[in-house]
Amino acid sequence: MIRPWMGVLGVLALCAALPATAGAQAADTTPPTVLVATPAQGATFVKGQAVSVSFACTDDVAVADCVGTLANGAALDTSVAGPGSFTVTAHDTAGNPQTATTTYSVVEQDPGDVGGSTQATLTLTLGPAGALGPFVPGIAKDYSTTMAAKVISTAADATLTVADASSTAPGHLVNGTYVLAQALKASAASVNGTSAPLADIGSPAFPTLLETWNGPANDDVTVTFVQPLAVNDLLRTGNYGKTLTFTLSTTQP
Repeated sequence: MIRPWMGVLGVLALCAALPATAGAQAADTTPPTVLVATPAQGATFVKGQAVSVSFACTDDVAVADCVGTLANGAALDTSVAGPGSFTVTAHDTAGNPQTATTTYSVVEQDPGDVGGSTQATLTLTLGPAGALGPFVPGIAKDYSTTMAAKVISTAADATLTVADASSTAPGHLVNGTYVLAQALKASAASVNGTSAPLADIGSPAFPTLLETWNGPANDDVTVTFVQPLAVNDLLRTGNYGKTLTFTLSTTQP
């Protein structure tokens, strides 16, 4: 009776030596990762704007499903202004779930025009002219003086000219019936205009160009007058002078 009992004990000892969990794998408990690219969190869209949803799901093992409120690439409804949300739910092959939700806004935009208008303006304001003299006979000299002017123009171009409309010795200073032998010269200059060279003052038929502008102008202009006298020029006692006509004109009002 002793031998059979020993055989049973040997079998039980062998079975107890085997590990109960040999070869088992750890369970997958990590959920998938969900990324919603469009609509991104906090995004703002204009009512009626074309927007396509975009999302992706990844997992360290495998993704079983990845489902959004709309299919990937579908058009997001932006027909109504207000808040909105978009949700994507994913599961991996182990059944672990993951959900991501983004919120966005749809806003109204209605263009409102604002502006004003400018009236056509072309103004010339002249200041007083300084004295050229006193002229000294028998001495060759160029006598000069200046006059301030203001040019304001809303035109695309502007031209400033001067002319002597007198029928008596146009372009020359006179003292009664006495006329200076040499013509009075003029030029003009400002910050934004283009000055013409110093030139004799002409008649209304041939006015003297002083300055031009290639766009709107708001300039302080300095007009310079030069009266040349030669050694042998005759001078009569008294005042020499002329009334000149300045014209500011445009071809593109």
